[in-house]
Amino acid sequence: MRWTRCQLTVAAAMAGAIVLAGCGGVRKDIDKINRSNEAYSELQSFIQRQLTTKFHRSVRSVSCTPHVSEVVPNNTAHMNCLVRFTDGTSYVSPAAVIDPSTDIDIATYSYRFTDPPAVDITTAPLPVPTIRLSTASSSSLLAEANLKPLVRRLRTQFSRYLIIQLVISPGEIQAVMAAGGKARLVTASYSGSITAGALTGFSGSRNAIAFSQFKPAVIQHLAGQLASKAGVPPSRISRFVLTNSLPDGNSGWTIYLTSGSTRFQALVLGQQLTEISTAGRKALN
Repeated sequence: MRWTRCQLTVAAAMAGAIVLAGCGGVRKDIDKINRSNEAYSELQSFIQRQLTTKFHRSVRSVSCTPHVSEVVPNNTAHMNCLVRFTDGTSYVSPAAVIDPSTDIDIATYSYRFTDPPAVDITTAPLPVPTIRLSTASSSSLLAEANLKPLVRRLRTQFSRYLIIQLVISPGEIQAVMAAGGKARLVTASYSGSITAGALTGFSGSRNAIAFSQFKPAVIQHLAGQLASKAGVPPSRISRFVLTNSLPDGNSGWTIYLTSGSTRFQALVLGQQLTEISTAGRKALN
């Protein structure tokens, strides 16, 4: 086995540790170090670091195949790497580990992979809300009195935009809005602050609703309907998510609870409230 410079240091440290630890424990540690310093593993770590620091992407995992242990001097090992991001998206990158040296004892690896595709914010999952607020709070955005003035401000500031994605949680609104082939992420908090992200381009058509279809009274009405017809108190409501792919091309709300798999759906103006559970669909109005 050829040693990288870091492996030589670790190996020396491990040699000292043998005196202090039992052979079984040392064997496991050595195996772990060997695996972590194999060429494919080093490539995986490199890709994860680059995606995190250079591209500011949150990576769930990187898996490269085939599992190449080491690269012979003055040669290149080619692999394919599956990258999974924490937002649920992924991509496959051709990648390589290159050893340009001619020293048969010490490997000097460099790494190559392809940049991740640009994020299409019109289809990518929205980020997790940063503001946690109880539905029972007097400031909750699930109450019409709190939601209405915030929506009015959004409508004034982004009147020419259509809403492609929208999540309403007790403390925050997250919306992807689009106009003229460009989209932006807009976040509005219960305190009244509004943050607009940069405009990014997208191609193709998207389903959307206009601000005239975003009725704060509907959100409060549906929360009341869940309490009276399904026995779900407001404290159990997690968020309202705009769904633009209901049957017959309709837009509506999917209502998620703080726990469990049961959820609810209704048209965007509040009609046809339906409970969706493992038992199937049940009309509630």
